[in-house]
Amino acid sequence: MTPRAEVLIVGAGPVGLTLALALAQQDIPVRIIDKEASFSGESKAVTLQPRALELYKLLGVTDRLLRAGVANRTMNMHVGTRRVTVLRYDRLASDYPFYLHLHQGQTERELVRVLEDRGIRVERATALEGFRQDKDGVTARLVRAGGPDEDVRVAYLVGCDGGHSRVRSGLNLAFTGSRHDDHWIMTDVRIPNMSLARDERHGFILERFPFVVLNLGQGYYRLISARMPDSPHKGQVPTLEEFREIMTPLGLGHWRLEDPLWLTHYRPSQRLVSHFRVGRVFVAGDAAHVNTPIAAQGLNTGAVDALNLAWKLGLAVRGKAREALLDSYHAERHAAAVSMFAENDRLTTLVFGANPVLRYLARKQLHLLNLPPLNLKNVLATSQLGVHYRHSPVVHKAPARSVFQHDTARPGDRAPHFVMDAERRTPLYDILRADRHTLLVLGGERPDLPAMRALGAHARKRYGEELRLHFVFAGRTDPTLEDEGLGKVWSDPHQGAHQALGARGAGGVLIRPDAHIAARFPLGAPDGLDTYFRAILN
Repeated sequence: MTPRAEVLIVGAGPVGLTLALALAQQDIPVRIIDKEASFSGESKAVTLQPRALELYKLLGVTDRLLRAGVANRTMNMHVGTRRVTVLRYDRLASDYPFYLHLHQGQTERELVRVLEDRGIRVERATALEGFRQDKDGVTARLVRAGGPDEDVRVAYLVGCDGGHSRVRSGLNLAFTGSRHDDHWIMTDVRIPNMSLARDERHGFILERFPFVVLNLGQGYYRLISARMPDSPHKGQVPTLEEFREIMTPLGLGHWRLEDPLWLTHYRPSQRLVSHFRVGRVFVAGDAAHVNTPIAAQGLNTGAVDALNLAWKLGLAVRGKAREALLDSYHAERHAAAVSMFAENDRLTTLVFGANPVLRYLARKQLHLLNLPPLNLKNVLATSQLGVHYRHSPVVHKAPARSVFQHDTARPGDRAPHFVMDAERRTPLYDILRADRHTLLVLGGERPDLPAMRALGAHARKRYGEELRLHFVFAGRTDPTLEDEGLGKVWSDPHQGAHQALGARGAGGVLIRPDAHIAARFPLGAPDGLDTYFRAILN
């Protein structure tokens, strides 16, 4: 007999697997099904961005992914054959200042291995036929290929089942947007005589379409292009010869293209669901939003969906979450998708713009990216490191300007990258956990030990099951806090941690399980901590 689950996940792609893993880390009983009998074998999404790698770090997966993939720290941007700028991912403030390339199938396999280590197996060849929900739970009808059908009762159901989502359809949700006129072609192919730098990305902006080269490792490269509106090949599967025709004017016609893993074509869409949550049913990933591939946002946005939802569902399953917390999943992720779509539209105008004057000006703007601040702003926009929830209904927005700078690490922002200890060199993301909050008690230049102890004791007494405590001293540390079991003690003699968090003095910074700032407050005023938890907990 299959053990009872509290959450049923429909779809075992990267998003569903990520959600299952994040729930398993919280010891939430989960089942994950997929209608396909096995992996598709198609490489599909191949880019993991810095933010996704930070979040997978919280799940213990990133090191596995790094071993399987190829890190690219720069992208050479050409207009025609002339390189005009280099996009510098290696300047991003992250433990992972690069884009990681690996086949989606490799990502899925690594996630499955970790999930199986935790006792959860994907139920394959199992489809969702339908579901109904009431105030107490969801009843789902599962259909197995060659096996008995089953009615499953769970507390919550999450559709991670792609652009043609059965879950979204069952909720009768609007999925609005448009299909672009661009016709994309793609291949993953072996190139034994690659003549471009192999550890860098390469983009060529041509008259009305791009040509992109990404290193996938083991001698394989992804080639991405698009067809002109009047192309005679519209609607046809591309051939290697079609790619050679595109490459030859770029001086790349001598490349040997061998053993393609796949050749595909499609017209990209941008569509967004009207609601990410209806009662006890949620949608995530492509079931909630599909977008053009122009900035490799799809899989990465879905992974962020999963981490945003997982900790909220975990609290709900344990009977601790207010409805406002579950509602915040839609509020936060819908707004993030709208921003992502706007950035994709900007890039689409740059690459595909039909107006020749605007197209000329857009290509001229590429030269401005040679200025380091503009270069950094551009790569930040597509790395997802800049995604924030400042307007979320569940982050604590009360000003604490006497202690914290207004524009640094604001509530709702991504937790910044910094080193916790000058000697041990421990990055912040090494101590964050996806199964609970993290409270950093900052001592400032002149630590008030009784006040730090009082805040720690208050937090542990009221919210001990929901958070981990860390004490950060700018001056001399006091190990008695650690000896007393209040929390871990860290030394910050150069105040790198204080500066990264925008702290002018002593205070508390609460970080959510999805590595976003939840609240910050002066050391002697824990009301900010209490106000935040009152808003999300019963």
